[in-house]
Amino acid sequence: MTVKATSLLALLSIWTGTVIAIAISPDAWWIVFFSFLASGAVGISLWRRLGIPRVIAVAAVWASIAVMVGFHADAAWAAIFAFVSTGAIVYSGMRRDAYFSALGIATAWGITAAIGAAHDDAGATWVCIFAFLTTGAVANTFGIARGISAVIWWGIAGAIILATGGDFAWLTVFAFILSAASIGVSGFHFPRRFEWDLFDRDDDSRAVD
Repeated sequence: MTVKATSLLALLSIWTGTVIAIAISPDAWWIVFFSFLASGAVGISLWRRLGIPRVIAVAAVWASIAVMVGFHADAAWAAIFAFVSTGAIVYSGMRRDAYFSALGIATAWGITAAIGAAHDDAGATWVCIFAFLTTGAVANTFGIARGISAVIWWGIAGAIILATGGDFAWLTVFAFILSAASIGVSGFHFPRRFEWDLFDRDDDSRAVD
């Protein structure tokens, strides 16, 4: 067995976020307990190829924790959900080319961090609960629909919440539900090939489907 670089990168992202958070908000030192738990989730399978998408997703989770705790030390309890999200990512069915899934997870946690950082009330970071639920739903899916859906719905919810001063934080509940159900993009597919059709018509007998 050999230690995989992607596993080490995931560990590095966990502790980078943790160190930054504690350096800015020393009172939040106790988040190291959940950092150790998250590290354990990664460490017991260091020989697994996690893949770059998983690394991106884990890094996004802990970067968000660094932002939230950096602005409000009381937001440190969100590290609980960072830990369980890390486990959900590492032991999910997420494929090694699931970049849209990673983007969806990163969007959910990025919006969560922005909401937590923008408000004096650190309790606004309870939206990390739905970021965690979204993480589990997106990481354990095949295809790109849920990843794209998470980007869209969390992006819309985040824009409204931030623009209205946090009065509509409950929109993250619907962002999770709509993302998990892939509402709006369930039938979305990228084209498999390119056809040079500048001078041909669909009813042309020579056209190829």
